[in-house]
Amino acid sequence: MSRMHRSISYLRVVAVYCVLIVLFDSTAQAAGLSLAAAEELALASDPGVRSIQAKKLALEEMSVAAEQLPDPMLKLGLVALPTDTFNLGQEAMTQAQVGLVQKFPRGKSRSLRSTQTHLQSEGLDKAAADKQLQIRLAVREQYLEVLKQQELARINADAITAFSDVADITKDYYATGRLHQQAVLQASVELARVEDRSTRIAQDEEQARTRLTTWIGDAAYRDLDAAWPEFSPLPSGVTIEEKLTRHPRILALQKNISAADTGVELARQRYKPEFALDVTYGGRGGNNPDGSPRTDLLSLMVVMDIPLFTSNRQDKFVAAQVAESSAVTYIRDDVLRRMRSEADFHLATFHRQKQRIELFENTLLPDAAFSSQASLEAFQSSIEDLTTLLRTRITEFDLQLEHARLRAELLKTRARLQYLEGV
Repeated sequence: MSRMHRSISYLRVVAVYCVLIVLFDSTAQAAGLSLAAAEELALASDPGVRSIQAKKLALEEMSVAAEQLPDPMLKLGLVALPTDTFNLGQEAMTQAQVGLVQKFPRGKSRSLRSTQTHLQSEGLDKAAADKQLQIRLAVREQYLEVLKQQELARINADAITAFSDVADITKDYYATGRLHQQAVLQASVELARVEDRSTRIAQDEEQARTRLTTWIGDAAYRDLDAAWPEFSPLPSGVTIEEKLTRHPRILALQKNISAADTGVELARQRYKPEFALDVTYGGRGGNNPDGSPRTDLLSLMVVMDIPLFTSNRQDKFVAAQVAESSAVTYIRDDVLRRMRSEADFHLATFHRQKQRIELFENTLLPDAAFSSQASLEAFQSSIEDLTTLLRTRITEFDLQLEHARLRAELLKTRARLQYLEGV
């Protein structure tokens, strides 16, 4: 009996656990796809970042290999072989040689080449970070576009309801003789226009979701969080200016500059000689005149080149590397200049958009709603005509739609500024 009770208790625990899992999963689905989750999905599956990371790993391995000495060369051969008999023991000078040749690159070229490759690897690491920021920005823009279309669809659904009510009122008034048929047709046309706008909004949402699938796949067709996402408070222009110099894109170019400067030092190593050590063992056959066997010989030689004529070789290599370093520096300065210009542009845009939103929320939307309601009451009291009512209703919903668009564009501008901040 005790075993049965334990089994029943265990099954109850399992059943409760399964129910909790189902409830948690349904709650997560109901909550919708958040912007943060969409960003993580995009970063986890993006092949561009993986490609950069693979190249970075390759350069790290090359950095270790570049610091090693070249592989030694094996020498095998016959020296002073008599051609009349090809007898190895006939002549005292004949040797069967085996040797090793080890080259030693110029100056500090090995360590400098390793350092240069390592700097290039670090540059790719920063480039990968910049690529991730670009992906986050793209996901944020497309996610906000989908949210905008959903908000427009909600507002337009309210407009359809409002214009349907107006159309029903005009039909009732026409039936009682208070309005002409032209008024009924006019209300029907305005209702049809709003319904057509609903179709266009649905099309725009489908296109936005399609663009979002580029980054997060089929998850783009999931329900999104209904609330607008919140970003960090906007810092001052001076703070953004300071952050630009530490932006991953700029840091990647700075690593390339350091690698190019190392290339200049590497080119200067060409003024130094390259050495090679040659160790050769020569075995001799035959006997000396006194009958004793001939002694084997050991040769040790040091070989080096002499860079005497440097004007058309070494000097040109150094000049080329200096020019390459200057070119990378100019690229960094140009990118930084354009990013500063973008920051100024988006800051000005953000402040203007915020001013417009405040105007909409404090004045335009309340006044339009009041005017629309007053026009409806006046129309029902036969004080105003249908044209005035339709105009106020159109204005009210057009302002609501524009307000939704402004909110989305404000958040997109903030997302672009966050990219420039490196967030």
